[in-house]
Amino acid sequence: MSLLAGLAVFPIVFAHGLDPASGPGLVFVTLPLAFAKMPFATLAAVAFFVLLFVAALASAISLLELVVALLIRRMRWRRTVAAVIAASTCFVAGTATVLSFNLWAGWYPLASFGLASTATLFDLLDQLTSNLMLPLGGLAIAVFAGWAAPHRMLAEELRLGPAGASAMRIMLRYVAPAGIVAATLSTILLSG
Repeated sequence: MSLLAGLAVFPIVFAHGLDPASGPGLVFVTLPLAFAKMPFATLAAVAFFVLLFVAALASAISLLELVVALLIRRMRWRRTVAAVIAASTCFVAGTATVLSFNLWAGWYPLASFGLASTATLFDLLDQLTSNLMLPLGGLAIAVFAGWAAPHRMLAEELRLGPAGASAMRIMLRYVAPAGIVAATLSTILLSG
């Protein structure tokens, strides 16, 4: 769903000569300008934003399911309780990032330490997840699949022959981790 939302956004952006690199404000600032130039602008904008909300909600529900399942298993909570607590926690945590665009727009948490003097809380979390957590997750998956997962399981799941499974194992053990580490280090070193 999120991919389809992205596929809907960028043709409109390019057709109207808007800046595709305008970041989080792209959808909520530049797209209304693009919709204003279209016939049936209000109807198109309402339909687009309703569908975007549905896409975001579907993504959020699928991401929340892992946390809910963990709470059910570890805490022995009922699904309803686990879902409400997990969703409420995510909502409260997400509110802090939303405030970075209005009430907290002038607050730079690390500025007093001389670091990231123009980075809001949203910017810091964006950088942390994009440049550190996602690569570390990819590295962990590659290491697990290359070193801990049984060779037979890898071959069966990917429907690979013996030669393909061996090549995949080498890629997961050595090539993918080296590439992920190199890309992450270059991003960190070039941005700092």
